[in-house]
Amino acid sequence: MRTEHTSERPSTRQHLVAAALAATAILALSGARIATAQAQPTEPQQLVPPERRADSGTVLIVKSGALAQYEKPIEAFSQAIERPVRVLELDSERGDAQALLREAAARLKPVALFALGAPAAHAGRSALPSLPLTFAMVVNWERYGLDRGPVSGVTVELPVAALFTRFKLILPQVNIIGVIHSPATDPARIERARQAAASLGITLVEEAVAYPDEVAGAYRRMRTEIDALWMVPDSTVVSLRNFEYLSSRTRRDQVAFLAFSENFVRAGALMSIAPNYETMGSQAAVLLERLIENPASPPPVQAPMGSTLVVNEAVAQRMSMKMDKATVSMADVIIGSEGGTP
Repeated sequence: MRTEHTSERPSTRQHLVAAALAATAILALSGARIATAQAQPTEPQQLVPPERRADSGTVLIVKSGALAQYEKPIEAFSQAIERPVRVLELDSERGDAQALLREAAARLKPVALFALGAPAAHAGRSALPSLPLTFAMVVNWERYGLDRGPVSGVTVELPVAALFTRFKLILPQVNIIGVIHSPATDPARIERARQAAASLGITLVEEAVAYPDEVAGAYRRMRTEIDALWMVPDSTVVSLRNFEYLSSRTRRDQVAFLAFSENFVRAGALMSIAPNYETMGSQAAVLLERLIENPASPPPVQAPMGSTLVVNEAVAQRMSMKMDKATVSMADVIIGSEGGTP
């Protein structure tokens, strides 16, 4: 566990939210935007020396931009895979992603791809459909053609039942959870949330929206009914303006705000339970080895095996929120604060 302090200045909070939103946008982009994803025409970076089972073939890692969250899974994957590894970074400014991938494949002759983020996964699947591919950090992965062919991967979403169970362990008083979603959220995930809530004796209150400016009204309609608000990575719902409104209003209403990434907790949400990115990389390496051995029978896409609990202790204290101390003591990161109350 590590305890950290973060500034509560508005500019700092906005920077944290902007970083989290950028990550969300790269992990899950609309089909139209993915179709025009670009790539930076640079030589792929070699991370693992060729002498490591060079005869076994190179794995090409393709990442969707320079997102900091990609570094841990890439490092863990590179250490776990017993093959030389090259890294190619996509960029929205230059070149055609699919053409660059085909060119890189012609030169490097990789035996497989490891794709991080939706643009990389979509480009890899489209440009090199017969090449074994594992993916990670792709929201709503079923929407990008990753459910057919020699493909496997690790989902970015933790099982909803596991999330709700940990929420209850940390906040035993939470019995009614609200969620705001749009068509950008996979309906199957919302259905799994309903089932998980029912099995745990939790009431799930839902509000569906079509546009970002409907989010505030959706929250106001549910705020007197709920103990907690669960934020899902929905590109319609989650914006800078909406996050600032929800984080401020939930504190005022004594509603636990449950986010999906660490930066949102640093910016004012109460807590998040997110995948452990390092574990995702190791997990993807194991899946890829199995896929290379038998591409005709891909291993099933798996949920992340590890998770990271982040708690904003300053927000909890401000809300006089009763949290299970033994469980909180097991948090991976506890965020304190510096400065005044927002």
